[in-house]
Amino acid sequence: MAEFEDIKTVFVDLDDTIWDFTANSKVAMRKVYAKYHLEGQCPYEQFIESYLRHNSELWTLYHHGKITKDYLISERFRVAFEESGIKIADPALPVQFNDDYLETIVQCDKVVDGAHHLLEHLKRRGPVYVLSNGFENLQYRKLRSGKLDKYIDKLILSDDIGVTKPDRRLFDYALQVVNGNPSTTVMIGDNYDADILGAKNAGWRTIFFDRTGGSISNTTNAADVTVNSLFEVDKYL
Repeated sequence: MAEFEDIKTVFVDLDDTIWDFTANSKVAMRKVYAKYHLEGQCPYEQFIESYLRHNSELWTLYHHGKITKDYLISERFRVAFEESGIKIADPALPVQFNDDYLETIVQCDKVVDGAHHLLEHLKRRGPVYVLSNGFENLQYRKLRSGKLDKYIDKLILSDDIGVTKPDRRLFDYALQVVNGNPSTTVMIGDNYDADILGAKNAGWRTIFFDRTGGSISNTTNAADVTVNSLFEVDKYL
């Protein structure tokens, strides 16, 4: 497509864009939930619903710099336990549970359908970069677990400078690292707020990967292109 003919720099989000965080989270969580023998206090399905809802809310706050990483880590399980009626004798349990969960999830290997196809295609065009708000000690391991690391030339993280997407400073920093130009750079991501609005504000082109379909109306969608499958992206790049 004409609007992407001059693209020279390609950034891709990691979680739920190429590495299936949602699916891997459910697998890891069920293992850790069983390890702590919590099923007797609350059915797993009820707990995971509460956790995913609160985790999403906390991540939105974290994206916008309203809470710290430490607060996110300490609160997401504490609140889910409380809402689910799970009694905690040891106040350190939520953080311990979090540590076990993170160590388990980075070993999960499910990738988003079409991820390898997309990255192989992009790699033939030139360098491929990942721009992620995820934590430094986890994101490299996710790439390796999903066998995605072989495609990625550089992983740039919010932890690098302590600023998260959609803050323009992270996008400007990423371009400095790879010596890119905003007008010839594209961001591919599933988070409309963090990835698409953040990149647009920095002057980049954008491809919104709308996994759920129809989550943003056509009248308000600021993305240059919206796709519902990663297999569609090579029509534009």
